[in-house]
Amino acid sequence: MRNRTIQIVGFLFFFLSLGSLFAQTESESISIPLSNPGKDGKLKIGLLYGSIMVEAHQGQDVVVETKSSTKTKPPKTKDGMRRIGDTSLEFSVEEYDNKVTVRSKKQNKRVDFIIKVPENFSLDLRATNNGNIKVEGVRGEMEISNLNGAITLTNIGGSVIADALNKDIVVSFTKGYEKSPMAFTSLNGDLDVTFPSNLAANIKAKTDQGEIYTDYEMEMTRNLSKDEKKSSSGVYKVTVDKWVTGTINGGGPELLFKTMNGDIMIRSN
Repeated sequence: MRNRTIQIVGFLFFFLSLGSLFAQTESESISIPLSNPGKDGKLKIGLLYGSIMVEAHQGQDVVVETKSSTKTKPPKTKDGMRRIGDTSLEFSVEEYDNKVTVRSKKQNKRVDFIIKVPENFSLDLRATNNGNIKVEGVRGEMEISNLNGAITLTNIGGSVIADALNKDIVVSFTKGYEKSPMAFTSLNGDLDVTFPSNLAANIKAKTDQGEIYTDYEMEMTRNLSKDEKKSSSGVYKVTVDKWVTGTINGGGPELLFKTMNGDIMIRSN
């Protein structure tokens, strides 16, 4: 097994007349060979500012591309010298035993990542501000988290744990799914998840300010979970937590859906 760390530094050069402004997009791309081509792998990336797009391709390498849009301004000067560059696209990629970790070194500037991986690849993707997370055509275990953006997983297979605080989660399983527990949660967004028609699962769903929909033949039950507490001052409190539960095709692993301000759609394809 080989351990490779590749440091990528992209430099934005701009030359313009004094006082002019215009938008400029810069990009950098690098191909990362895997230690064990053809074997399953894993990608991990976390961004403070920016979007993440991951798509499957037929190659055996991992291809990392960055894009950054900036408005160029009149060059700053210091002691009669003019600044001619900026390290806006600085990032690093580390590969070890088919595990690829991408880190953006610009924590205060938006940089978008477009990453191509082999089809059988697990994903650990996390974004915080000013960006969405999209995945296309990948099959593997996925842990996806986005604080202020949407999550869209299309034509995927495997298993998913996804949470988005303020946006929607839209998922479509067309490459099959793992018979393992999954969870889809949001605070202020809809959950719209499409499974194969032969899905066999136990469903547990809850929305405080929305509705739950499905086109499966689901045997529904409704559980009332009670939490009873008595304080040291003698105050007795009972909290009732309402979850909708049911089974599809005889039941199976638990699929959890929870949102506070949104609808839940469980679809069959």
